[in-house]
Amino acid sequence: MRVLSYGMLWIALALAAPLHAGEATTLDSVPVTTDPNERVVPVILESPGCEHDKLGSVEVTVGEHVSEITQDPNVPTVEYGRAMAKLARAAGDKGANAVVLRWHQGVYFTHHGKKSRKPVFVKLRGAAIHLSPEALAQCPLKPVSVADLEDRSRSGKPVNAYARDVFAKD
Repeated sequence: MRVLSYGMLWIALALAAPLHAGEATTLDSVPVTTDPNERVVPVILESPGCEHDKLGSVEVTVGEHVSEITQDPNVPTVEYGRAMAKLARAAGDKGANAVVLRWHQGVYFTHHGKKSRKPVFVKLRGAAIHLSPEALAQCPLKPVSVADLEDRSRSGKPVNAYARDVFAKD
């Protein structure tokens, strides 16, 4: 029998994989930015088949590093939408008009056997790209929705992990 007296961390780790063929996604009316003058940089799962410039990688984190010895049952949670908006802004700052999501990590906290509904920490990594107007006209981008990314995070098999492993530099 295993008795846990402290909180535990569950980690949901997923490599961004392509969607099923023909499955279209949208941002589900979730704006990437609240400023209407700021352009929206879509987060996509696959590199477009048309010509594009690679501008480098971008990585963002939101949330707090929580330890398994945390006793607070009300650990603050974060929204995937906030992380996606931050990733889009980081790509936009590099001059990108799209970002290809390459990897994401969602960390959930468990206190006395009760898993948090939302992650307490999210890390996203992607490739900032720029497409010419002609390329955008030839291959329209299919943005991933916040709901789809959350589902991918929750659908992975939970793994018990120590904070030192979860938040280690990779």
